[in-house]
Amino acid sequence: MTKQLLINMPVNKAEESKRFFEAVGFPLNKKLSDEQATCFDIEDNIGIVLLPAAHFKDAINGGQVADAATHEILLSIGMDSREEVDELADRALAAGGKQTQEPVDMPEIYGRTFADLDGHLWNIFYMSA
Repeated sequence: MTKQLLINMPVNKAEESKRFFEAVGFPLNKKLSDEQATCFDIEDNIGIVLLPAAHFKDAINGGQVADAATHEILLSIGMDSREEVDELADRALAAGGKQTQEPVDMPEIYGRTFADLDGHLWNIFYMSA
């Protein structure tokens, strides 16, 4: 079996979050989506699974669902060019995401960051080396 990474994320408004990630350009994985979860492919064998907060709480055995704005990881995605970084980040901002810091523009790395509708942090970057 091929290994697969699925990042499960709690969301407060499942339909709005689904529309956001569709607008960002991640393809919907219908095979792994149902009425309780929506899966988007980021790359082959890498995806995000959006779970309504109540269902996410069940998935973590009743544990506390953290507020993404105060307890978070940074999801980083490497792209093939600066243009791809800008295209994805621009789509995220147009869909309602929030820029969280100024773009990083160094000789060997270019990156932009944004928060999605639930405050999950995304770092989109290109490394030339």
